[in-house]
Amino acid sequence: MASILLSPKFMLVLTILAPVLYQADKTWLHKQYVFSPETLQSISQTAIAAAANTNANANTSTTTVSTTSSLLSSIHTALRAEYGDAITPTLAPEDWFFNNAGGAMGNMVILHASLTEYLIFFGTPLWTGGHSGVHLADDYFTILEGEEHVAYAHSLEPIVYGPGQQNHLRRGDVVYYTMPGKCYALELAQGWIPAMLPFGFIETFTSTFDFGNLWKTVRLTATRMAEQALRGKF
Repeated sequence: MASILLSPKFMLVLTILAPVLYQADKTWLHKQYVFSPETLQSISQTAIAAAANTNANANTSTTTVSTTSSLLSSIHTALRAEYGDAITPTLAPEDWFFNNAGGAMGNMVILHASLTEYLIFFGTPLWTGGHSGVHLADDYFTILEGEEHVAYAHSLEPIVYGPGQQNHLRRGDVVYYTMPGKCYALELAQGWIPAMLPFGFIETFTSTFDFGNLWKTVRLTATRMAEQALRGKF
């Protein structure tokens, strides 16, 4: 491996690609973004407030729809109204899958996936926590239900994000995070999305061996990316 990395051919390819990738990062990447973190937070806050009012006014019943499911469904509807076909048209139970990354485990569903952005519902009905990973993308994590607790390497107290609040993890930054109980969020990543994928895949090979879940993750991610590419969204 070392001989390949130090070979003249590899160094030549790297010399050619480096300035191209640098220019793409500075001039092309941000022009591909269609989602606004501020708009996503506003949509989330509106849905959270509406759900709170509905719950406050609802009478007791033995047959109630999950408040989490209703909240996510209302946000999905609002996202479709705002962004159209950039958002997947359905939110079906069979489209959810597990995600094991950085020592944390949760469940998620893809709302949008392209080379430069992804938008997902991510969370846990139990609890979870782990390492954020180091990514070539900005991450905007808007809490919908529950709490996220975050700590940087220098933190002596947790930073706590509740419903409607948005945690912006800047590209290259690293945190330790926990969801100490049931928690769901609307997560937007903007940057070089393919570079993030190994972080979400590696634990299949090192600990879980859940290749069925890996296949579902790859299949749905590739499908969503292809759908957006056909629309001209990269």
